[in-house]
Amino acid sequence: MLGRWVLSIALILASGSVQASGWAESMFEELNKDFGSVPRGPTLVHHFRVKNNTSETVHISGVRVSCGCVSASVLKSQIEPNEETSVIANMDSTRFNGSKSVTVYVSFDKPKFEEVRLLVQAYGRNDFAVSPDNFNFNEIRRGKSAESKITLRFYGFPNLEVVEAKTESHYLKVKYELIKREGNDVIYEATAVVREDIPVGKWFSDIFFKTNVGSIPMVRVPLNVQVESVLTVSPSSLSLGTVKMGDTSDRKIVIRGSEPFTILSVEGLDDNWVIKELSKEKKEVHVITLSFKANREGDLKQKVLIKTDIPESGNVELNANAFVNR
Repeated sequence: MLGRWVLSIALILASGSVQASGWAESMFEELNKDFGSVPRGPTLVHHFRVKNNTSETVHISGVRVSCGCVSASVLKSQIEPNEETSVIANMDSTRFNGSKSVTVYVSFDKPKFEEVRLLVQAYGRNDFAVSPDNFNFNEIRRGKSAESKITLRFYGFPNLEVVEAKTESHYLKVKYELIKREGNDVIYEATAVVREDIPVGKWFSDIFFKTNVGSIPMVRVPLNVQVESVLTVSPSSLSLGTVKMGDTSDRKIVIRGSEPFTILSVEGLDDNWVIKELSKEKKEVHVITLSFKANREGDLKQKVLIKTDIPESGNVELNANAFVNR
């Protein structure tokens, strides 16, 4: 009877321990990243996304790694409820050959202490190379297609063939073709194409090339792209600070488009805000003047909507605020 009681207490304690240690892990989108077979040379980068799904402020106090071939950092260490951040792992493929697994330890000190272990692994090889080491589109405008090319070079596999290319996103298309087969060298050129409707934002993805060689079944090539909006406004938010009652303050607003456009209207203004110099001309860059007249006291906030004649994504918002006192 005593034995059963002790066992029950042990199970309860164990269950409580697992439950207590799960809050930090549950914020991570994933806990491991396998880069697969990689050529020696490039630095492999992965963002472990973290979302604060608790009702309290979370603070990451530090990160450490089990091997010097990986460095890790945090994009933002303090996360409010529903906010997101990333733990960025950088793996130096020049510092290992063959299979390599590294643990990244992420420590939390708020709302209480916890440590999460992330696993980063790869298989370093000398029998193929990728040039450049990723599909890099840099900045592109939404609504316009773009492409990026890389070269896959294999050594010591005279009969190797790339039989398939897989992507992690339906916004990407990949094509490849054999460029050269000479002796033991096989060279392919691959092209990644970004669809016109890819959403605005910074995107990280992977493209996998499958071969007919058992010792090198899959080659991973990372891809990154920064998609800008068709319209951008600068500044994106306007803070006038403290303004005395009755004073006037003017600010220049610059709206840029990927093509010539006309501003149809500016909505959301009240009696404190007036738009000056609104041109109906069709051009790629418009400069307008937003004038503020302090007619009443308080913390005044305004969301301004600028509408244009661009068919899709033709509107842009500007947040403006001022604190008025006597």
